[in-house]
This record gives sequence, C-alpha cells and structure tokens, in this order.
Amino acid sequence: MGIPQSSMKILWAKSGSLCAMCNNLVVERQTDTLIPVGEMAHIKGHRPNSARYDDSQSDIERHSYNNLILLCPTCHTIIDKSAVQYSVDYLHEIKSLHEERIERAIKRSLPTITFRELEETLRHIIDNPPLKYDSEDFGLIPIKDKVHKNSLSLQTEQMLKMGMASVSLIDNFLNKNASEDYPEKLRVFFVQKYKNLRRDTDNGDAIFYSLVQAASSDSSDPRHMAAAYGIVAYYFQLCEVFEK
Repeated sequence: MGIPQSSMKILWAKSGSLCAMCNNLVVERQTDTLIPVGEMAHIKGHRPNSARYDDSQSDIERHSYNNLILLCPTCHTIIDKSAVQYSVDYLHEIKSLHEERIERAIKRSLPTITFRELEETLRHIIDNPPLKYDSEDFGLIPIKDKVHKNSLSLQTEQMLKMGMASVSLIDNFLNKNASEDYPEKLRVFFVQKYKNLRRDTDNGDAIFYSLVQAASSDSSDPRHMAAAYGIVAYYFQLCEVFEK
C-alpha cells in the first residue's frame, strides 16, 4: 500500500509547497510545468528497520497525512540519519509549527488581496479553461449544512470561513471582467476539477485542498494562496462545488 492521493493533497497544500524544516521551495518550474522535488517523509518509518518504525501501526495509519511530513531531499536524509535527534514527537512539532506559519501568513494576506492578486492567481485558468464540463444542478443550501454533508474537518471549515472574507471582492472582480467570460471560464474549471477529484476520492478535506492548489497553481506565495482560498470559498458558497 502506498500513500493515498488524499493524504498527498492535504500534506502539500497545508505545507505551502515548502520544506517543513528549511522552508525551501520543494517544486521547480520548467517552462509551464511545476515539477515536485519534495519528499513525503514518514514520521514513523514505513517499513521494518527504517527510522522510527512502529510495528503497531496499521498500513492505513502509516501512510496517512498524520504520519507524513513534507521535506526537501536533504532534510529527509537528515531526519533518517539522525533518528534519535529527530524523534516522532519532535517531527510532529516541526510539522505543526510549519503548517501554523503557513496558515498565519495566509490569514495576514487575506485582508490585503486586491484585483491584482486575483488576476495573477487565476490567469492560468483563464488562459487554459476546460473545453467542457458535465452539467449538474448545485442549488443553494446553508453553509453549515454543506460543511456537514461533505464531512469537512474543523480546521478545513475554519480555512473555508477565512476564505469567505474575500467573497465580496471576488464577486466584484468577476463582475468587472464579465465581458471577458471570466465568470464562466472559472466556473467551468472548478466544476470540472471538482468532478474529476470526486471520482478519485470522497475525502472532503482532500478535495478542498486540491481545489486550493489548483486555483493557486501550487504557488507558495501567501497572497496567491490567500486568493486561492477565497476563490474556492466563493464557489463553495455558490454551491458550484462540493455536494449539496
């Protein structure tokens, strides 16, 4: 059993595509493609004789998001060569502090994003929209009911609510650019992306963070990440994405 896609998506998004130890970017851009160079390291080793291996873990626990930390290749080597220093508890602390830093940076950026950040963040979608999507009715329902229906965790719900602070700005941005078909291109992108993700997993958190990554094009810039959280929250609120 390998690491499931749901664990990968949550880990990469919450890590901001940065190494949890040295904070270096763990993706490289080649022309228009992002190449992941980071490694999803197991906090408790994934096989016997590996660093910090725990034979009481199930395979599901071993490959879950909770047992993974995103690192650059160098830092991954360091933690496995120095397993005594980099204990299970210490690695969990490193991971937690790193993800908290990413979240704080996004929260600080959200009130300051402008049309410019939205334009920069969403340009890749506007320039390359899907050719079509499967039509489906997504009627409006209360946000709390929709969160419950999609089994979103408390932390994901908090990030979603945080993103909703930008909904008015995004609505104004889309209205301003309506003549260029921005609203329809973005709607098609997110509906199709959601449907593709839904075919692979029913994990609401994984789908949410995957949509954020897709919106930001895996950017590690807090302002672009903040814009991405806002745009996903916008379509969540409109019931264009996630189960109603």
